[in-house]
Amino acid sequence: MTSINKLVPSIASGSLEIAPALANLNFDFALWKVAAPKEFEGVGSALSASRREEAEGGMLHTIARKLGALFETKVPATPGLTKAYGTRASEIARAVSLDEKGRKSYGVFASRAGPDATSLWAAATSGTSAISIHLLACLLARIWDAPEAISIWVEVVKRRKEEVIAEFDETDIAHLATLAAARQDLPRAQIAEWDDSARAWLRIADTVKNKQQKQLMLILDNVQSPINAKSDTYDSVMEAWTSSLTQMEALVQGISQQAQSGEILLALSSWHLFPDLTVVNPSMAHVHQKDPVFESGGMLTIGLEVPTSRENGVHWSLPLAYLRHYGRPVVSTRSINSGSRSRLSLQELLQATLGSLLQKWGVARADTSRTLKWISSIYHMLIEATKLETRRLPLARNVPKHCWLALLSEAADHYLSSAGLERQHSNKLISLGRRQAHVFLGTPSEPNFGMLENGLFVRMITTEEDKINYLRKVSKVVAEQMRLDSSQIIIRYLHEVSPSERVPEYATAIPMTKTSRKRRADDPDAYGVQSNHRWLYSGRYALQVNPSTEFVAECCTRLGKSWEQVLGTLKHDLPMYADSLSEDYDRKNDERRILLETAGESVFSCEDQLIGEISGLGIYWCNLDGSPRCSTPWYRFMYGSIDDAALFITEERDPQFVNVVMPAEANANEMYALFENDKMDTIQTVGQLDWYLRHAKVDVDPYIKSLKAISTAAKIYAHFPHASVDVRILQQPLYDAFCVRTCISPSNGNFALFPEGSLQALQPYVLSDGQAFACLAMFESGQYNMDPNQLADVVAMCSGDSIFVRAALLADPHERMGSGEIRGLIGNIGRPGISFLVPPKAPLLKEVSLDEWPLIEHNEFDGCVLDNFQNTSLHLSFSGAGAPVNVGFTGGQDKVVCILEAVFSVYDGGRWMADLNISNLDGRTTTMLWRMPPCTKQHVKTTHAPLKLTCIDSWLGLMNAPAERVSLLRANRNWQARLAASSISLALGHETVILPHDVCWHCLYQHASCARFGKIIAIG
Repeated sequence: MTSINKLVPSIASGSLEIAPALANLNFDFALWKVAAPKEFEGVGSALSASRREEAEGGMLHTIARKLGALFETKVPATPGLTKAYGTRASEIARAVSLDEKGRKSYGVFASRAGPDATSLWAAATSGTSAISIHLLACLLARIWDAPEAISIWVEVVKRRKEEVIAEFDETDIAHLATLAAARQDLPRAQIAEWDDSARAWLRIADTVKNKQQKQLMLILDNVQSPINAKSDTYDSVMEAWTSSLTQMEALVQGISQQAQSGEILLALSSWHLFPDLTVVNPSMAHVHQKDPVFESGGMLTIGLEVPTSRENGVHWSLPLAYLRHYGRPVVSTRSINSGSRSRLSLQELLQATLGSLLQKWGVARADTSRTLKWISSIYHMLIEATKLETRRLPLARNVPKHCWLALLSEAADHYLSSAGLERQHSNKLISLGRRQAHVFLGTPSEPNFGMLENGLFVRMITTEEDKINYLRKVSKVVAEQMRLDSSQIIIRYLHEVSPSERVPEYATAIPMTKTSRKRRADDPDAYGVQSNHRWLYSGRYALQVNPSTEFVAECCTRLGKSWEQVLGTLKHDLPMYADSLSEDYDRKNDERRILLETAGESVFSCEDQLIGEISGLGIYWCNLDGSPRCSTPWYRFMYGSIDDAALFITEERDPQFVNVVMPAEANANEMYALFENDKMDTIQTVGQLDWYLRHAKVDVDPYIKSLKAISTAAKIYAHFPHASVDVRILQQPLYDAFCVRTCISPSNGNFALFPEGSLQALQPYVLSDGQAFACLAMFESGQYNMDPNQLADVVAMCSGDSIFVRAALLADPHERMGSGEIRGLIGNIGRPGISFLVPPKAPLLKEVSLDEWPLIEHNEFDGCVLDNFQNTSLHLSFSGAGAPVNVGFTGGQDKVVCILEAVFSVYDGGRWMADLNISNLDGRTTTMLWRMPPCTKQHVKTTHAPLKLTCIDSWLGLMNAPAERVSLLRANRNWQARLAASSISLALGHETVILPHDVCWHCLYQHASCARFGKIIAIG
C-alpha cells in the first residue's frame, strides 16, 4: 500500500494520488467558504441576516459545496458567464430587496421576507463550480415539476458518485474534495430544499425581467427543438448542462452561436441573459435585446435545426427512475412552452379568461376586438348607470368591488390598448384561453349575458326608429330564407303617447306594394310602387278601441271561451287610449308623419285597420293589404322584445325558424354595431344585465361559479401585486373546486326572488380562512384541489417566492380583519412545495420564577401613553411536527403539500417570552376580546383616566398581571408588541380591550363599569 508520506499533488490536474485507505476521509463541507465574486455582492446585500447566515454556513451552503466538489471536474471553465450572471443576479436582487424598515413591517416573517436567493449566495460563496451547479438547478426547475427535478437530481448525484468512486478504485487518483463529496450522504430532503430555493429565485427573476422574458418566450414558443436525444438521464443532463454553459460562455465572449438543439434555448429562459437573436424560422428576423452583459456582440441564431419530434416548444424527455417508490422508470416529457410551463400574472390570467369566454360564446377570432369593445361598453354603462336615478336597479346602485365584470372589462381595455409585442403576447394568452375553454369556465346558459336571446336586445336600442330599422335588417334575411312576402311578416312596436302610456303601432318588415286604388292628391303615381308602410296611432279615439266582431269570434273559437269571457280578456289586453291627448301630441304626430313620408314611407292610421291583439294568440289583422281576406290572418311573435318592438310572422309559418336563418354571430355583429354607434340605452342595457344576473342559477351554473371564483382569487391577489398563478389552472374546472363548492349558499341560486340577487351573481365569494387558503393553493399550484376543512387552522401558506398570511398577523390588532382576508409578501420559508403553517394547540408561555420579582413593576398610570416594549421582536421557527396533505395518491417519493407546526415567538431583546396563538385574535372564537372604537360621544379629552389604572410596562409584568381589576399595557403605536400582548392576555384568560391609538378614557371607564368578567387588560 502506498505510504501516506508519499501523497503527491499533481500540479497539472489538481488531483491527488491517494491511498485507498484515505477514501473514507470525512470532510466537513460547512467549513469551506470562499469570497463571492464581486459581481454577486448585490445578491448578498439583498438577503436578510438569517438567510445570509444560512447561505454562508448552513445546510444550503453545505449542499452547494458538496455538489460543487462532486462535479468540479465535469464543469467547464466559464469566467465570462460567471461574471455576466453575477451582474444580472445582483441587478434582480436589488430590484426587490427590502430596507430594514420594510422588512420589519412583516413582523414575524421579517427574516423570511425579501428575495430568496439563499441557494444562489450559497453557491457564490462555495466556488465557481457551485455557481455552475446553481445554473443547473435553474435549468431543471424551469422545465421540470419539483418531484421530477428532485428525482433527476437524485439519479444524477448517485451516478456521479458511482463514477468518482469507480475511477478512484481503478486509478487511485482523484480530487480530494470530489472524493470526499462522493463518500458523503446527500439526502433527498436536502436536494428538495436546494431545488425549491432555485424555483423561488426563478419566480423573482421572471417578475423583474418580465418584459424581456415575455419577448423571449414569444420566440421560443414557435421553436420545435428537443434537449438532445440521449435516453440515459445522467448522460442527457450532463450534456445539456455542459453544452449550455459552453455556448453561453461563447456568447458572452462575443462569439456567435447556432442553436443546434434546445440546451442553449433552455438556458436563455432559465438564466435571464438576453443576447441578440437571429430567428430563421418561420421567417428571418433580427431581435436586438440590448442586454448590456453581451456588449461584446455575441449573437445566437435560432431555427436552423430540423424538427425531429411532434412536441411543441423546447422539450426534454427523460426516464425518471427515482420518481416513485415502486415500478419501472417513468418516461416523462416536459416543455418550456408558455402554454404549459409558465406562470401568469393576474392580468395575464384575465386575458386567458377572456379567451375562454369568447370561445364559449362562439366568437370567431376575427371578431375578438369587437367583442372585447362590447364587454368594455357594458361595464362602463353599468358605471354610468350608478350616476343616474336608478332605484329600481339594485345592480346600478351598488357595483360590487372586484366584481368579475369589472375584471373582464379591465382585461378587455388592456388588450384594446396594447400594440406590438404586448398585443402579440395578449393574442397568445387569448388563444391559450380558447384552447382550454372546454374545461376552465364551463358552458354559459346564454352567450353575451343573455342579450342575444331571440333579439332580446331590441329593447335596449335607444330610439323607436333605430329599433324598426334593425328589425327590418333582420326581416330581410328572414324573408329571403323563408320566402315570405310583405303581408306575412310585420313589425309591432309600442309607441309612447305619455310618460305612463304606450300604444301599439305597426310597420312593414319588408317593403309592400301599394294595392289600394285610392291615390293621394300629391302622389298620383303611388299605385304599384313598393315602399315601407307605417300605421300610426292618431289619437282619434278617446275610449278603448272596440274589437271587431270577426276578431272576437276568432278568439272564442281558439280559446274555447264564451263571448263575454273573451271580451273580459280583451279589456285587459287592448290599449286604453287617453281620454284626451294634448295639442303637443297632435303636433308631434304630424311631424312624425311628415318625416316618415319624406323618407318614402306610406303612412296610415291604426284606427282604420281591423287589428286586434290578445295574449297567447298574437295579432289579428284582417285587412293588412287593404281589403278583407277570406282566411283569418293571425300573426305570432317571432323575434325581438314582445313588450317593446318585435317581428311577428303569419301563423302558417314556423316562428322558431328564425333561429336557423339568424345565427348568433349575425345577431352579435348587429348588436355590436349598435353599441359602436351609441344607439343603445344605458338604463335598458343595465336593466337587461340585472335581469340576467338575477335569474342566473348562481349556485348551479358552472359559468357564473367560475367567474365568481376568478374574481375571488383576484380579490385575494389584489393585496399582492407581484404574485403569479400557475398556467395549469386553465386546465382545471374552477366551478368544481372545493373552495367554490363549499361557498354555495342555501338559496340554491334562486336569486330572482331577491332584489339584490344580481349583486350576488356578480360579486366575489365570501371566504373563510380555510377556503381562502384552498383557493390560493389551487391557483398557486394549478392543480391541487384541496378541502378547506383541512386548512381551517392554517395561518400562513408558503409557495415558491410567496408567503400568504392571515391579515391579522401583519397588522395592529385593533384593525378588525374580515373572514378570509389574506396578505402576501415576497419571501420563502425554505421548505419545498406548498407548506401550510399552523400554530401549536397550546403555545407555551414563560413561567415567571420567584427570583425574577425585582424585574416586575406595576406602577400607577401617570397619564403618559408610552411605548415601553421597543425591544420586542417576533420570530418564526418550526417545532418539527408536520404531516402531508392528501392531494391524491401518486406513488411519488416527495411530499408536495404539507402542514407544518410553526411557532410564532415573542422575544424581549434576546430573551424568549412566549409563543403566540394568533387565531384567538379573530374575535369569532372568544367573547373575551373587545376592540374599543374611536370615541364618537364628544367626551372631554383628558390625559388622566377617570378610573384607577395600573401600568404594565414589561412582559414579565403581563405574565404576572397586577391584582387590580383594570391594567394598562403601554405599547403605544407598536403594532407587533400590541399583537403579542393581546394574544398573551387572552391566553392567560383575561378580558382584553384593545384601545385605539387616540384613547378616550371615559369610554374605557364605561366599558369597565359594565364588563362581565373579572380582570381587564387594556392594550394601549
